[in-house]
Amino acid sequence: MKSTALLFTILVLITACSSTKNVSSSQTAGNSRTEIRKLKKQAEQAEIKKAIESRKYVIRVNRLYTVGGGSVEMIDRSNFLIVNGEITSISLGYMGRSSGIRPITGINLNAHTSSYHMEDNETKGGYNIQMSVKYGSDKFDVYLTVGRDGNSNITINNAYIQSVSYSGSLEPLRSSSKIQTGESKSRM
Repeated sequence: MKSTALLFTILVLITACSSTKNVSSSQTAGNSRTEIRKLKKQAEQAEIKKAIESRKYVIRVNRLYTVGGGSVEMIDRSNFLIVNGEITSISLGYMGRSSGIRPITGINLNAHTSSYHMEDNETKGGYNIQMSVKYGSDKFDVYLTVGRDGNSNITINNAYIQSVSYSGSLEPLRSSSKIQTGESKSRM
């Protein structure tokens, strides 16, 4: 009976020691996963910062905000703002008033960026960008707010349309991206 009790005690100790080892190794694995996530997030933030500073990024727009406070979901593959150096390409749906004869349903242009001012907003953790885009005799004022994680807000002003706002996410342009330069026709 004493030998059975001794054997039982030894089995309990072995089981307890091995489960403690498993808990310790899973906690270590959890810490390394956390570290990996943290490093990945820092790398993404550095990539976004580099894209903004080098003026090579695309913002894929997934939501349009109407003046009345509503919002409309958009297809981000079809609605975007691309900044590639001195060239800005905009392809965005539009809902709002216009002062022209024909109704405007979209903002589509490929034009020269006449001014670009970027400011690092350390208090809110992101970037504020103001730029002017010249398309023929028209001028579009574009205001961007980009978070460190790439979440973006866009506001576009023009003399012929009502101010319009969008949200989406910023992605750095890859070197394999082909973007047309020069001006294309707008639906305006």
